[in-house]
Amino acid sequence: MEFNEVLKGRYSCRRYQEKPVPAALVEQLVKKAQQAPSWGNTQPWRVYAAGGQTALAIRQDLVRAHQAGEKETPDIGMPAGFSGDMMDRYRDLGRALFKVLGIGRDDHEKRSAHYANNFNAFGAPALVFVAVPAGETAYAAYDAGAFVSLFCLAAAEAGLGACIIAALARYPQAVRRHLPIPQSESLVIGLALGWPLAGAEVNAFRSGRSPLEKALVMKGLE
Repeated sequence: MEFNEVLKGRYSCRRYQEKPVPAALVEQLVKKAQQAPSWGNTQPWRVYAAGGQTALAIRQDLVRAHQAGEKETPDIGMPAGFSGDMMDRYRDLGRALFKVLGIGRDDHEKRSAHYANNFNAFGAPALVFVAVPAGETAYAAYDAGAFVSLFCLAAAEAGLGACIIAALARYPQAVRRHLPIPQSESLVIGLALGWPLAGAEVNAFRSGRSPLEKALVMKGLE
């Protein structure tokens, strides 16, 4: 697959088949993503992958914690909100996605169910968590983001669906019950991983992108 095809083919997958993801394939994806650049080649990321009953147990514990109203204690602070153009894009995404999902503006029950489904990783058969050494600067998380970006592209190239989900990192204690992530590492993010469910309307959804002139400033270039 050509690089441009991979870029265009990657999307946030929100419906998955029950078909498991082989361990050997996860290894291949991580090996490819390790080509990501990092500060001084420090490669601060560490990857924890789960499938089968382990992934199911993590999903169930995360949903249980959310529905019980447990206090969220992410290792890395989550944004309290957005402003300006970022908030506009955030709202536009929510409106467009809810329209595809058939969730009305005042349908609080369906909205709550959708939010809980984030903690369930949309039923993905595999979960991938990325951590960095605790106490590092934001640049370690930045490097982890570069790794995650390449991982998602590698997954798309392999025909897999992936979705980066902040909810999977909101209750790190629930994840640590099932995966050996030490307290000396900070859980940065979690990803849903699996084979996309064919025909699922939500998997045909694509979020928009800002016009180039809003993202790029140039000076002195010809």
